[in-house]
Amino acid sequence: GMGVPTTANYCIMASTCAPILIQLGIGKIPAHFFVFYFGIVADITPPVALAAYAGSAIAKSDPMKTGVNATKLAIAAFIVPYIFAYSPAMLFVDVTSVFQVIQIVVSALLGIFGVAAALNGFLFRPIPRWMRLALVVAGLAMMIPGDATDVVGLAVLAVLVFYQRAMAKKGAATA
Repeated sequence: GMGVPTTANYCIMASTCAPILIQLGIGKIPAHFFVFYFGIVADITPPVALAAYAGSAIAKSDPMKTGVNATKLAIAAFIVPYIFAYSPAMLFVDVTSVFQVIQIVVSALLGIFGVAAALNGFLFRPIPRWMRLALVVAGLAMMIPGDATDVVGLAVLAVLVFYQRAMAKKGAATA
């Protein structure tokens, strides 16, 4: 994307990158969504980060620090294009049932929640490193297409969230 306007971004990405993804076996619609999404994300990632730099000018903050923080906050969003590239039903392509779409959307949202919580480092209270790693694994498992990975990821995510909640309540009760 390199900070070009949206329409030009899509034209550049669709002509240079989408054909490569299509040759790798990704469908046409998911490939085009994939390249468009990543082209737009250039607006928040340094060194270009036009949106982050505009925000830093408004906030009167350091542009590079703002760009790095924008990337940290949006890092889970970088996974979304991979989800719909490997699970085109999320884009209503090759859909066999409504349940399939609901399952993919819910598992993707919960997976992104797990990864975002791990990268943020805070859920109900600060998250220890071992739990952050487990949250990333659980989140990524839910983003991989398949029922088995969804169940494992959901189970691990649920245990970790309930554990965090219990520890937060315990800490509040002692305080």
